[in-house]
Amino acid sequence: MLPGRKLTPIDLLQIARRRAWLILLPPAITLFAALLYSSRVPNLYQSDMLVAIDPQRVPDTFVRSTVTLPTDVRMDAISVQVMSRTSLERIIEALGLYPEQRQLMPMEDVVALMRKNIEIELERTDGNGREGPHAFHVRFTHPDPNVAAIVTQQLGTLYVTQNVQDRSARAESTNRFLETQLAEARQRLEEQERRLEAFRQRHGKELPTQMQTNMQASMNAQMQVQSMVESLARDRDRKQLLERLYRDAADTPLPTPAATTQAGAPGGGLPADASAQQQLAAARAALANLELRYKADHPDVRRAKQLIATLEPEALAEAKRGTSGGSGGTSEAELRRRERLGQMTAEIESLSRQIAFKESEERRLRDETAEYQRRIEAVPGLESEWVALTRDYETQQVAYKDLLAKSGASRVALDLEEQQIGEHFRIVDPAGVPVHPLPSMRLKINAGGLVLGLMLGVGIAALLEFKDASFRTEADILDVLGLPVLANVPFIETAAASLQRKRRTVLLSAVGAVCLVSAFYVTWMLKLWNSVI
Repeated sequence: MLPGRKLTPIDLLQIARRRAWLILLPPAITLFAALLYSSRVPNLYQSDMLVAIDPQRVPDTFVRSTVTLPTDVRMDAISVQVMSRTSLERIIEALGLYPEQRQLMPMEDVVALMRKNIEIELERTDGNGREGPHAFHVRFTHPDPNVAAIVTQQLGTLYVTQNVQDRSARAESTNRFLETQLAEARQRLEEQERRLEAFRQRHGKELPTQMQTNMQASMNAQMQVQSMVESLARDRDRKQLLERLYRDAADTPLPTPAATTQAGAPGGGLPADASAQQQLAAARAALANLELRYKADHPDVRRAKQLIATLEPEALAEAKRGTSGGSGGTSEAELRRRERLGQMTAEIESLSRQIAFKESEERRLRDETAEYQRRIEAVPGLESEWVALTRDYETQQVAYKDLLAKSGASRVALDLEEQQIGEHFRIVDPAGVPVHPLPSMRLKINAGGLVLGLMLGVGIAALLEFKDASFRTEADILDVLGLPVLANVPFIETAAASLQRKRRTVLLSAVGAVCLVSAFYVTWMLKLWNSVI
């Protein structure tokens, strides 16, 4: 390029016209090469399978599932298992996928290649992704549409099967864990119950829970002791009275009728053979005396009333018979005296037995009172140990009941998963055989080849133009040298130069024709026009 020369758009057009073949030939060559390369790129077919994520059919208020992980997290875990080397290698070997790659690459690389051709897309109701997915697509890309459909179907089935196994395994592991914890809690609770039982057996009636009962029983026993003491005092007084009366009656001789009359007079004593009327009068006087000291429900008062009720018929019968003297009257008095002495003896013996029984009862009640008092005094020393045992027992019992409820709910949730009533995957659209191939890289490859050739041609033309320092027009001389042109000498081509130019033109034309025909033949045979896009 001439120094100091400024190129105008007209100059650029002239350069392009002058070096047109040099600019256009490289793009044609690179485009043809790109077409050859893109023709070898196979068509890829993608099969699609839609799987719905159905929620649990039983409301959570009735049965709560033990699988609480979000669907997104579980999908990641399931994808890891489905995309594992073992799972994909089994599919590759069963269907004979990638035979050429398996011969050239290790199995790990073939599995990685297959993973690139697998696509999992989640569908959400909310476009922002705040809600869980309700379905997902399983897609697989392969040059053979039938193989793409078969592999997609197997992958979708693996997702459905793996979801069932994963949920069942999680529910079963949760149930097994809760059963183990429940057994351990039951064992701890039984051990605590045995400690409580042993403590109750050692201190059964000294427990803090028996405090109120022991105090009430102690008060009742003290009241019974007091009542027993009072009853004993009355029985002893009655016995002493009867013994004195018995001695007086036994020591008194049988009275004569006159003495009887005098004895029955007012102000006299009561003889042993007193008549029924005299006994009735004495009993009524004794009742009046007792009523002054005791209440109406007192045993002595009741006994006196019974005696009066017994003597009244006898007194009435005696009044009817009259009180005649003589030997017969004395004999009858003696009989009544003996009968009276026998009754007094029997009553004294009965009172003796009652007193002995009541004395033993008094001793027993006093022992019971002392035992209750000992139990009450032992409560403070046992209370801390008892509180610790009961607190631990209540804690273990609450934990056991909680685990028992959770274990029962876990067993129901396990049945829910085994019967596939919980959340499960359902194939909505099975994998179909794709009809149209995916948009390939051919258009990009061809466009890249054309652009690369054009850049190469322009670059070569610019390089040659930069190295060309010859003057072509008068304007070049004026612009570069600033000298006026005096005359133009035309170029005169010799015959040898003309012949050489023609030969070169013919040779280049022949070579170009051969290349053009060859390119047309290759394009026709390979149908490269189908590889444009």
